[in-house]
Amino acid sequence: MEKGLRVVEVSLFLSLFVVILLSFLPLLNVSISNQIYDFVYLLAEIIGLLFALIYALKIDKNQKLWLGWFFILLGLGAYFLKDLLNFLDQQNLSGILGILSFILIFVGILIFIIFISNSLRLRLTFNENFLLVINAILLFILILQVGLLPTLLSKDPLWDKVISVIYLLGNYFILVVFMILFLTVTTNFWGGEIARNYYLLALGIALLSVASIIFSYVLGSYELLKLDKIIYLGAYLVIVYAIVKEGLMHAV
Repeated sequence: MEKGLRVVEVSLFLSLFVVILLSFLPLLNVSISNQIYDFVYLLAEIIGLLFALIYALKIDKNQKLWLGWFFILLGLGAYFLKDLLNFLDQQNLSGILGILSFILIFVGILIFIIFISNSLRLRLTFNENFLLVINAILLFILILQVGLLPTLLSKDPLWDKVISVIYLLGNYFILVVFMILFLTVTTNFWGGEIARNYYLLALGIALLSVASIIFSYVLGSYELLKLDKIIYLGAYLVIVYAIVKEGLMHAV
């Protein structure tokens, strides 16, 4: 088991390292085509997705939380297909798959929250609910300012506006359920092996969602060293690692 985990860790690290190395080559006056970079990027995603699939199959199907991990895995698959269609210059379809990936991840997190709360009879305290509401309101105001209003007031085609609004609201709801999951896990499972898997999952999803909003709506087209793609891939691989760790727990 330990050896298998090391293989996964080294493979994920090397995948991310190669992408980072290719991103920084322009600093050394070495240029590569975008097609080569995007192909290596897709290859890193494929490696991560294969590991996620292999270890997701080890999760006990008799426990209800398996369904949440299954939707997270589907979300990763949809996210990979989105990038693949972008590589093939199918932007319209890739936008739809991007939304689908966030919906699947949202459903997965929601399943975790519902099953964990019901099975252990967990309820957030008044203070935790108050904190959650305040943060949700502030987050909505932020997204309204940096994304929703500029999108609605722009002169973009109606279809592009609809996709952008759904995309932003999807990120918003994912971040809200992330906060609920984080509060639930932190309050009731602090420090355990189970908690670490959910921390990794929550971290990866939050990073993916926040980076998506920042690079798409705050910084706009950000090509410097392809930092946006590095962060996206890093978040993607963190989610993969969370699935791998969960699968290993059930393989014991």
